[in-house]
Amino acid sequence: MKIETKVGVFFVGTLVVLGILIFNAGKFSFGSDKDAEHFTVFFDQVAGLAVQAPVRVAGVKVGEVKTITLDHGKAKVELKLDKDFPVYRDAQASLSSIGILGEKYIDITQGNYEKGLLNSSIPIPSRSGVSLDDLMVTLADISRDIKGVTGALNNSIGGEEGRMKLDEIVDNIRVLTGEFRTLSQENHAAINHTLANAEVLTGDLRERMPRLAQQFEDLGKHLDAMVQETRPELRGTMQDVHKLAGSFQETSANLKNITAKLNNGEGTIGKLLNDDATIKKINTAVDNVNEMLGGFKAMDMRLDMNAARWTARGDSQVGLGIEIAPRHDYWYALDLSSTPDGKIADTTRIVQSIDPTTGLPVNVLEKTRTVTSDQTFTVSAQFAKRFAENWVLSAGLVEGKGGAGIEWRSFEDRFRMGALAYDFTKRDDKPNPRYRVTASYQFWKGIYFKVGGQDLANKELRTFFIGGGVRWKDEDLKKLVGLASAAK
Repeated sequence: MKIETKVGVFFVGTLVVLGILIFNAGKFSFGSDKDAEHFTVFFDQVAGLAVQAPVRVAGVKVGEVKTITLDHGKAKVELKLDKDFPVYRDAQASLSSIGILGEKYIDITQGNYEKGLLNSSIPIPSRSGVSLDDLMVTLADISRDIKGVTGALNNSIGGEEGRMKLDEIVDNIRVLTGEFRTLSQENHAAINHTLANAEVLTGDLRERMPRLAQQFEDLGKHLDAMVQETRPELRGTMQDVHKLAGSFQETSANLKNITAKLNNGEGTIGKLLNDDATIKKINTAVDNVNEMLGGFKAMDMRLDMNAARWTARGDSQVGLGIEIAPRHDYWYALDLSSTPDGKIADTTRIVQSIDPTTGLPVNVLEKTRTVTSDQTFTVSAQFAKRFAENWVLSAGLVEGKGGAGIEWRSFEDRFRMGALAYDFTKRDDKPNPRYRVTASYQFWKGIYFKVGGQDLANKELRTFFIGGGVRWKDEDLKKLVGLASAAK
């Protein structure tokens, strides 16, 4: 055989062996469709998901996306999963991503093995995740709501009418202080002059009264003799009487002059007594001050210190509440508390067990659910409105989440029973909204006890509690708030 023929046969044989090796490697080493199980999932949208994107369970890759097609307005995604990976009937698939802008992938929850395996011809149920676009739309709605609230506050408090009222109060107070200052300055000399005249008058009286008494006594004794003859003593006494009368006339003239000026409206006191505009300004300023102080006097400041014991996890909760009640039918409530916050965590692992039928080892998915508790500091801020005297509706922030509640009160608010719902965001650690039911009774002065249930919609987190506290009205705190507002 020629060398060229041998070389050609060797080259062809090498290509055949290489092809067989490539085929075997693709078939056995890297996996083929025969070593995989095919499932389908339907989604409303799969923006960002690509073919060959990974399919993960608890972060571990168990397959990949084979095809993505459109079927009756929904995205039909075909999955190629490892044949050793079991999918049960209550399994669920969702679209997830690594971080906010990371890689999109399909996340599968296998389900409970007691439900049995899912037939590959049946689509895996899907659940919708929160996309970045949905999050931006939600944030935009929240910003519009906040803008509406601030606009309403601006219209009610910071509008033109409110600004004019505040300017009027400030102007009245400024005019009142200026009038009092001018009054004291202008009448300083007049007051000093009046006091000087009074001092001269009292001095004259102090010096002359003993002499006059003696002279009147002598006059009584010698009245007959003085009628018969003119005596020097009588003449001197009459001169003193004339001088005293002159002093009285001068003092009377000064007083008459002062009263005349007051009646004519001269000087600050005269203007104050005769000018209707000044009196009206003073009355308006006094009315404004009385109205402001009367509002603070009618306002109530109520405090509430409480504690409770959680029965399920053996945790404790303590809190301090403050209620600012401008009127009896509505108030603002602020609550600071240290609360044991329960959380749910699911973990899965694959363990080997012996099949009782075949006696062979099989892989079984083991799912474990644990409940943990973290002591967290929470803040609640709510607006409460009383209806029909016995019913109270509240809304606002409850432990940092949006919520609302209703309460029934009787026996002058000593007995209270109500329900509270909050934290409506569905999460893995709290799958359902949080509901709380509480009943309390104030049995002596401000001391009360309470019982209730927490997280009634979440079975794993559900717990009952019992506790108590003390409520009281704080007049000193109300005065401090009033003084701080008046200082502004």
